[in-house]
Amino acid sequence: MRRLIGSWAMLVSLMGLAVLTGPAAARDWSDYANARFGYRICYPADLMTAQPEADNGDGRVFSAPSGASLRVWGSYNAAEEDIDAIVAGVADDGKITYRSATKDWVVVSGRKGGESFYAKLLLEKDAKGTIETIRAFRLTYPAKEAATYDAVAARLAKCFGIASN
Repeated sequence: MRRLIGSWAMLVSLMGLAVLTGPAAARDWSDYANARFGYRICYPADLMTAQPEADNGDGRVFSAPSGASLRVWGSYNAAEEDIDAIVAGVADDGKITYRSATKDWVVVSGRKGGESFYAKLLLEKDAKGTIETIRAFRLTYPAKEAATYDAVAARLAKCFGIASN
């Protein structure tokens, strides 16, 4: 009986831990590192399936049966676009409802049709302040899946970064 009560208490404790840390923490997370552009990101492997890396090595797409999609990529800013033009491209004609930026990154989120999107861009600039390299991810998902994917977006934003050597 004592063993049964101890097991039950441990199960309740573990269930509470999952609730306390949020739905994204309870997921099965895997990592993807991109050698060409030197970034890394985690992704929810229990929700999304990794597609093959792009032929040019710039990134990868992760897709979900729900219609959600995570795209990660790196690019050189050969056209020397300013940050507003880059963000407009990432928003893909969607309505931006949130934007936050520092000198090194930009985050935007919004809606397009029945989908929500969240994107983060890491910016590498030259000595003059011109953006040279962009590393980015864009998560799109059906708005009705917000309870799941808003938590996923928050986790992605934290784990996305420059890969350590």
